[in-house]
Amino acid sequence: MATKKEKKEVLRIEELTKKYGSFVALNNVSFSLTEGEVVGFLGQNGAGKSTTIKILSNLISPTSGGVWLDGVDILNRRDGEHRRKIGVIVEAPRFYPTLSGKKNLEFLAEAQGVTKERVITLLKEVGLTERAHEKFGRYSMGMKQRLGLAAVLLHEPSLIILDEPTTGLDPVGRKQILELIKTLKKKHDVTILFCSHILSEVEELCDRALVLHEGSLILDQSLKTKGGFKKVESCFGEIAQDMTEKGEVG
Repeated sequence: MATKKEKKEVLRIEELTKKYGSFVALNNVSFSLTEGEVVGFLGQNGAGKSTTIKILSNLISPTSGGVWLDGVDILNRRDGEHRRKIGVIVEAPRFYPTLSGKKNLEFLAEAQGVTKERVITLLKEVGLTERAHEKFGRYSMGMKQRLGLAAVLLHEPSLIILDEPTTGLDPVGRKQILELIKTLKKKHDVTILFCSHILSEVEELCDRALVLHEGSLILDQSLKTKGGFKKVESCFGEIAQDMTEKGEVG
């Protein structure tokens, strides 16, 4: 009888800390993500999510701690090769508005050494084949998000970070993007760190949820176990109560 293949570790974060003077934006945060996993990365504004994403994207350096991607220490690597293994969408994707969706992807593909054939394939996968020759500036928000998903998949990353990918979408558009993310995740077996303020999206899409509060990781909860999502809801209820008692407004 064949044994189930063990999923490899894609991302490992250990005791990640970021200080700005006396302010602690991240406080000894540790977690890991495995191959093909979709993990919700949650917390109210100012909880530390954006700081973590900036560190993963090499936009800022941590005060202390470590980050390993596919087993490679990315904080001490200077050749930039690890950046090819991460794809990031922060809210609305940005492209050249006067170029078509296809031309924008081809421009990125050439810079990354990716074939035009892959561009055509990804446009089909995200449902933009019929609209590929329209200017990006004329795209709806949903179409822009679709092109963004195609762009982050161009270089076949190990990890994709999606930060509020349904912002600005109506309920139909939001549902379509969530279904597309599910399809792409299954097809490409990519690991996804999914940031959202909408808990129903996390419940629908994610295997696990990480909750940050005031820079600390306070919950790492599987959503595949009975009652898992209820624990996430309860965690936010406790955060809200604590903030109310302190006179803080979210």
